[in-house]
Amino acid sequence: MPLDLQKETRKVIIDMVLNTDFSRHFILLTELKTKLGNNFPTESIEDRTLIMSVSLRVANQFKVVRDRPVFFKWMDMMFDEFYKQGDMEKVLELPISKFMDRENTNKEKAFSNYLNVVCRPLFVTYLILVNDEEVNNQIFKEGLDKNKKNLETRIDENSGK
Repeated sequence: MPLDLQKETRKVIIDMVLNTDFSRHFILLTELKTKLGNNFPTESIEDRTLIMSVSLRVANQFKVVRDRPVFFKWMDMMFDEFYKQGDMEKVLELPISKFMDRENTNKEKAFSNYLNVVCRPLFVTYLILVNDEEVNNQIFKEGLDKNKKNLETRIDENSGK
């Protein structure tokens, strides 16, 4: 592989990895939404990097459209990680970050908000790029919408206790 292609590939990979940080989520989503209406994608390295970065983000979030056991297992693992962070913040006498306090967070309600604010807009925007009605139906009807309903059922069951 020629040296210039190696350098370009390395830069794209580094950018994609850095773009996995959650602080970049809404920036990337806004950039993609903005570009979708303007002759996108082009052959530019910036457009390719954006598409690959958002694709990696979609792949990372894809657990929310998987079957019920995977969906709930992933939610539980995510909140275990959050609660460990909150426990550490408490020990260090730092303010406990939002959703990280195991004593004051309803994980099902917090996760429902996560689906609405983070996952749904990501998939909606990405699927404009994919432009496949069957894939769209599978992701929403068979995945996200179904899991959201399962989550709401669990919230209702827990509120009755």
